[in-house]
Amino acid sequence: MDWLAPVNTLTGAAIGIGSTLLADRFRWRRDREALDRDTRRQAYAAFMAALSDVYTRLHETARETLPPADARTAANEVFTTSNLYPLRYELALLAPWDVMEPVNQAFWKVRDLRDLVATGSTHTDAPDFRTHVSDYLKATESAQAAMRRDLGTSWPRDTGAGGA
Repeated sequence: MDWLAPVNTLTGAAIGIGSTLLADRFRWRRDREALDRDTRRQAYAAFMAALSDVYTRLHETARETLPPADARTAANEVFTTSNLYPLRYELALLAPWDVMEPVNQAFWKVRDLRDLVATGSTHTDAPDFRTHVSDYLKATESAQAAMRRDLGTSWPRDTGAGGA
């Protein structure tokens, strides 16, 4: 019966150490997930800000009705000074595919708008310009919704099949 006390002590110590290690592991995992989510949130915000800036600057360039050579230079400069490519590549490393697909679509739509503005033959009230803008806005809305789902934010709310 002298062995019962040490066995109980060792069993208690093993349970205590095991539960502490398990709790630390769960805490580490939770902290790591929070850090990953915050990193993605910052990358998403930076990309969307750059995308918005490019769109605004392209829209301003289109309103200027520049000659084709000047429009091409201005539209390309908007893109090259925007940091949009590096931010998109950063997202490619961080974001899941269900976010990257709509991000790519938004990127391609703003790039299409750049190509249209670069022709110099468009005006902001032209039907083809309005179509490109509409396509861009739909794509950015889709990208934002995918980002919000990935981050676990509640908006936009799914209203179900019957609407609100």
